[in-house]
Amino acid sequence: MIPKRRTMTDAPTHEVKGDFPIHFHYTVGIVGEKFFYGLKDKKMLAVTCPDCSTTYFPPKMYCEDCFTELTDLEFKELPQEGTLESFTKVFLDHRGNPLDEPYHLGLIKVDGSDTYFFHRVFGEPEIGMKVKALWNDERKGSLFDLKGFEKA
Repeated sequence: MIPKRRTMTDAPTHEVKGDFPIHFHYTVGIVGEKFFYGLKDKKMLAVTCPDCSTTYFPPKMYCEDCFTELTDLEFKELPQEGTLESFTKVFLDHRGNPLDEPYHLGLIKVDGSDTYFFHRVFGEPEIGMKVKALWNDERKGSLFDLKGFEKA
């Protein structure tokens, strides 16, 4: 008879109290660096897979459909408009505390891309509405260079 294999749910657990300090530096990689420099210059840069023609925004190092490497490809600038595909209203901060003012986050399909971009949406969102990018005056090369999207 074969013994029953243990799973994570029925295995005994052990708790070890104490601290486990972890120090790390996150690097965005070759593709991410170009993407963030693009945001700093108010550009939405994408990459298109040469094998399956999928256009990624934000760009990827490898195609998720056919696994082709995309790091050495030329980036193309997309329009600063898109379509709101889905959204949610946020009532709590990241710690679960109520916000003074709720806000919206949405999945935006930027024109010319085949993927979705998750960011803040201003105003009263409607699925299918055309949106345009809103930029901060001061930009540093981060996602916060883009304030979010508003109705176009």
